[in-house]
Amino acid sequence: MTKANHSFEEIHIFDNVAQPTGNLVDRSIIRQRRGACRSITELTAKWRRFGDGYYYLIASAWPVDTPSLDLRKPW
Repeated sequence: MTKANHSFEEIHIFDNVAQPTGNLVDRSIIRQRRGACRSITELTAKWRRFGDGYYYLIASAWPVDTPSLDLRKPW
């Protein structure tokens, strides 16, 4: 396995905007949390279900050179 499969990036979502916090979290810590996501699509679906807050996205899934994403914007 690669390091990306072991670490998740913490994502803060507030007011339809997702932004990485810069914190990396080990997979073993978040294994049972509802906020763990494998893709941006899954992140968006969980945000729609659970609302604003902190989510954890596989580190390699966040788009390169993207400081934030508007989750309501069709993409």
